[in-house]
Amino acid sequence: MKVHEIPGTLLVEWNDEAKTMVDIWSTYLITVPQFREAVLKTGVAHAKAHGARAWVVDSSKAKGAFSPEIQKLIETEVFKAFAAIGIKYFITIKSASAVTNMSIKSYSAHAGPCGLQMVEVPDMNKAIAWLKEHP
Repeated sequence: MKVHEIPGTLLVEWNDEAKTMVDIWSTYLITVPQFREAVLKTGVAHAKAHGARAWVVDSSKAKGAFSPEIQKLIETEVFKAFAAIGIKYFITIKSASAVTNMSIKSYSAHAGPCGLQMVEVPDMNKAIAWLKEHP
């Protein structure tokens, strides 16, 4: 179910079967206000209302890297917000782009200190399968 969309950049969906939010990125070129609206406002509210236990970031087709401001926002606010609403798992799907993967590695390093278990999978099907095995 579509929760939020920034055309050409990000599609935020809810997967009811896995009780997880799914961010499908096309590019990491996004403004701080757009990111706040999509993830911290709309996404977190939906996740909280529906009892989400995981957040999947599908960057398999994404290009670019998050700005330093977005990286800092993820480090200082996003993972804390996820933990506060009961998200247990932060799952990433790698990109074909080396630059995007460096960005993923940089921001995902901050998931653990907030109490989230970091998981990397090759595709969305593996993410759902992993979640079924780890309630």
